[in-house]
Amino acid sequence: MPTLSSRLPFRLMSSMLLAGALLTGCAQAPSSGDLGPVVAPPPSSVPSVPSVPSVSPVSPDAPDENSAVTDVDQLKTLSVSSLTPAQGVDDRNVGARIRWAGAVQSLNATNEGGCLTMMYARSDNDGAPHWTNEPTYKMFLACAQGAYDPALVGEFTNLTIVGRISGKTSIGIGGGTVTGPVVEIEKLFRWSDCPQGDQSPQCRYGFISPLAVPKSERFPSQCRSRQTH
Repeated sequence: MPTLSSRLPFRLMSSMLLAGALLTGCAQAPSSGDLGPVVAPPPSSVPSVPSVPSVSPVSPDAPDENSAVTDVDQLKTLSVSSLTPAQGVDDRNVGARIRWAGAVQSLNATNEGGCLTMMYARSDNDGAPHWTNEPTYKMFLACAQGAYDPALVGEFTNLTIVGRISGKTSIGIGGGTVTGPVVEIEKLFRWSDCPQGDQSPQCRYGFISPLAVPKSERFPSQCRSRQTH
């Protein structure tokens, strides 16, 4: 008849004998030094994912600093006096900084650049011209150190002029003349009646700067010679 030991697997039988020896004190558990060096587990086979720096989202509605929206905001916040052209002819107001809106009636070349004869329009805090059935019948002359692109500034172009009063002059209107102030242009804002989003060059909207006039193309002064103080 087979014994119990003959029916047990060899590994199980050895484990039972070792456990018995430990219990009776005949054998000692191996120390950590006897187990040999501890081998670190192999690194994971999954590659690590590099960290991605956080990026602040950019609002699609944020205007560019050179956009017309920024120009309009600047036009609204400029520090100017509340004088009208009728008050601007007073010699005591020479040097005052103004913001006047209107439309170009005519352009005159000067030795320095050009002067715009402007028909004055009422405006609100935004500086935009507001035309009504009751015209102001007021005129002023705005002169620049340079000439503006004729594709952008011509007869009937709606503008807002920012500058300082430098004197007064006689301005023709309706077959007669009126006395109007002369303004040295600091900033010129062009308004456009093009559909919103039209990117055509002639639809430019915002501040524009004059172009330098070469000496060979300058004309005798037709603007400043008419100034009186």
